[in-house]
Amino acid sequence: MKQLAKAVQLAARAAETDNPLFENSHVMAARLIQQGIPEAAAVKAAETRMFSSESGKYGTGLDDATLATDTWKGKAEGDRKLADLYLSRMQFAYGADEEDWGKQGVAGATGKAAQMNLYAEHLKGTEGAVLSRTSNLYGMLTTDDPFQYLGGIGLAVRRLDGKAPELYISNLRGSGSGKVEGADAFLAKELATRNFHPGYIKGLIDEGYAGTLQVLDSMNNFSGWTMVAREIVRDDQWQEFVDVYVRDKHQLGLKEWFEAKNPHALAQTIERMIEAARQGYWQADPKVLAELKERYRDLAQRHDVVTDNKVFKDFVDDGAKPTAGFGLAALLPATRPQQAADLAPPPGFRHRRRYRAWSLSASKKNSKLPRCPSPCSASHCCCSRHSAAPHAR
Repeated sequence: MKQLAKAVQLAARAAETDNPLFENSHVMAARLIQQGIPEAAAVKAAETRMFSSESGKYGTGLDDATLATDTWKGKAEGDRKLADLYLSRMQFAYGADEEDWGKQGVAGATGKAAQMNLYAEHLKGTEGAVLSRTSNLYGMLTTDDPFQYLGGIGLAVRRLDGKAPELYISNLRGSGSGKVEGADAFLAKELATRNFHPGYIKGLIDEGYAGTLQVLDSMNNFSGWTMVAREIVRDDQWQEFVDVYVRDKHQLGLKEWFEAKNPHALAQTIERMIEAARQGYWQADPKVLAELKERYRDLAQRHDVVTDNKVFKDFVDDGAKPTAGFGLAALLPATRPQQAADLAPPPGFRHRRRYRAWSLSASKKNSKLPRCPSPCSASHCCCSRHSAAPHAR
């Protein structure tokens, strides 16, 4: 990081006619000076181009926040809350002067101007953002990092400028010099050749329980992309997820596979679909939405699926035929809708809401659950990250 910060500083000071970094740094410094920041502090701030989370912490918060779809109403409020969360988490500067690493605001300034979000100031006017992919193993949906960081920039710029920037992927896979592709085209290609391809799905089936979690993780990450950068996601792609995994268009026996290995993963996958439609991110056909609701209710009744999203539950139950109850889930007390403050966990609390529904019956028999297939570290247990139901540690 020290070398990168120094390289940025040298480039920002190179007075060359074709150097956009030099030109932008001068424009940025002048804007900061106009806001009452001393010249020396303004120049240093303008030359600072690396921002991240607070030292000792990790992540943007978008991985969990994008799943908390009961904490906002509609895309406009969602954009505002998610963007503000991203900007607050990623505003810590790491420039050429190590004394200022991990600080908020403008180092060397005083008063209100010193508390400004310098990262947000730098992002204003951004026209494009790029993420590189060098491995065939990791794509756009294999982890939550791409939508958190590349998508997070797009989300923040839309909030600041009223218009999202173009998102690109620097495709460095394989031999050759690589090429730059639009993120929308890159995602569409990945979906067609991986998530929607019967050969890939057969591989997931062979993995049993772990394969069901991969389906759910991909859906969570696709949903994350939709929440932060809906410009690169299409309605027909949401519909294809329904056709492939809920309706089993390739006739691979997915219904039986989910039922045998992990019905909770399918229920939570359907929850993401329904929530995208409820919040207006996906313009789903009413008949498709009704089908998804019915399928979720069936899974919830037979497998005691519980969700902490009361808004979602009320939406799913609306129009349902009266029944004797949804298994053990009917015995649970009503939960309150989550509040915006819930997005910020208390100090020292490390918990990922990647998989929100779980089996009540399983939790009561925790000692009989299968042991986690891979070692759990002290700082982060893979059980909470990679399980759709509690695992014994």
